[in-house]
Amino acid sequence: MTALLDELMEHPLTEDDLDSVGRALDGTGIHYELDNGRLVLMSPMKGWHADAARRLCNVLVAQGRPALQEQGVRLARRRVRFPDIAAFRQWPDPDAGRHDPSDFTLVVEVISDGSEHDDRVTKPDLYAAAEIPEYWIVDRHPDDRRDAVIEFFKLGQGARYERIGEAVLTELEAKYGTK
Repeated sequence: MTALLDELMEHPLTEDDLDSVGRALDGTGIHYELDNGRLVLMSPMKGWHADAARRLCNVLVAQGRPALQEQGVRLARRRVRFPDIAAFRQWPDPDAGRHDPSDFTLVVEVISDGSEHDDRVTKPDLYAAAEIPEYWIVDRHPDDRRDAVIEFFKLGQGARYERIGEAVLTELEAKYGTK
C-alpha cells in the first residue's frame, strides 16, 4: 500500500485516480480528499465524530431528505471533497460515490480536532462557489460531550453562506423520533 500511495502522491491526481486510492486505503479507516490534484489524508474519525454524523444523517432521512454519509462532491477535475453527510435532490445511484454539485441540496461537516479552519472557512467557500444551497457545521456541545450543536447556513448573495440558525442534535432527534 505504501508504494502505491508514494506513487500516487508524486504527481497531480484527478478524480479518475481516486478509485485506486480507495482500493489502497480500503479497511484502513483513513479518509481522503483531493485538493488541487493533491491527495489529502485524514486521520480516522473518533467515536464522537462518527456518532454525531450517523445521528444527524438519521434525522435528515426522518425529515424525508435523501441523505448519505461520505459521498464525494466533484468540485473540479482535481478537487473532490467528501463531506461527512450530504442530502440529495433525489436518491443517488447506489453504486456512485462521487456526484456533481447540482445533485446536492445540503452538505454537512462535523468539526474534528484540527479541521475547524477547513470546515469553517475553506469548505464553505468551495461549496458556495459550487452553488450547493445549504451548508451545516456540527460541533461538540459545550455542556454535553455526547451532544452536538448544528449551525445552519443558506446560500446567499455573492456565492456566500449566511448563518440562519442553530439547533441541538438531541432536540432534533426528539422532534423527528430518531433517538
